[in-house]
Amino acid sequence: MYTLRCGVLAFAFCAVTGGLSAQAGKPPVHEAFARAYKASIYYKAVGKGPTVFVLHGGPGMDHRYIYDHLQKLTERYRLVFIDQRCTGSSRCTLDQKHVTIERFVDDIDIVRRHLGLQKIHLLGHSWGGLLAIHYTVRHPANVRSLMLLNSSGLTGESQKKFFDNLESMRTEEEKKELEAIDANPAYIAGDVALQTRHGELYARPYFFDPKKAKDMKYVPGPLTAKNGKTVRTWIWKFLLEYDLRRQAGLIRCPVLILHGDTDVIPLEVPEETNEVIKGSRITILKDTGHYSFVEKNEEVLKEIATFLKRVTGR
Repeated sequence: MYTLRCGVLAFAFCAVTGGLSAQAGKPPVHEAFARAYKASIYYKAVGKGPTVFVLHGGPGMDHRYIYDHLQKLTERYRLVFIDQRCTGSSRCTLDQKHVTIERFVDDIDIVRRHLGLQKIHLLGHSWGGLLAIHYTVRHPANVRSLMLLNSSGLTGESQKKFFDNLESMRTEEEKKELEAIDANPAYIAGDVALQTRHGELYARPYFFDPKKAKDMKYVPGPLTAKNGKTVRTWIWKFLLEYDLRRQAGLIRCPVLILHGDTDVIPLEVPEETNEVIKGSRITILKDTGHYSFVEKNEEVLKEIATFLKRVTGR
């Protein structure tokens, strides 16, 4: 692992249901829904301390793939895992008009208000990192710090580089099996077993060691299996044509960028983000792919905890 630093230091709401549980030796867990426009947004809060919102990647995934891997942080911080609308446990009207980045940003702020918080720490993985940037540029006063874990870049051009990289890293056998699953009516109907197999195959190029893809142990929720592909298709249409560099250049909260040196998102992408967001800190993890929190869990959590301690004082 090595570290680089840039030259300068970056509606109405309503509870629908809720539940609180705790076991001896384990942090308290609170699950509930916040009512949003045409949706009920599910969140799961774990632990005590300064609040960190965790934004999962995809688009079209849910919090389950990252949840277990971040639990060590709940010893000092309260992590709030949010399922993006129409996936995981977040119910919504599946309509392209209501599944947009703007709505996703609104949903985050609704959960923030629902929890009665003025400022939050944001941790986003992959597409969730880009979503965290969108939230920060729209609501800068609400963000105490920003953590970008294997994050997407600031322009549509960076997404195209990612797609090109991903395609070149797949084997012909993987491409054929993925095509077969994509054409299977059961997969289209949301079969969880096929969705899981598709996710495992799809994720292999994202790992420095492809054998570790199984260590994710991700089983998508029923809504994710049913709606994930549609959500992904709608959001990706926007992600090929955007440029956030000017807005991101105005970010002034502390920013941590963590990235793997063999990530399918090429290194030039986080390096550009680091240059644009003045004062951000970038750490590149060696022999690590896109799911760094799986392949280098201890190192990733140490980097995050060190950063948060510096920002929060605890």
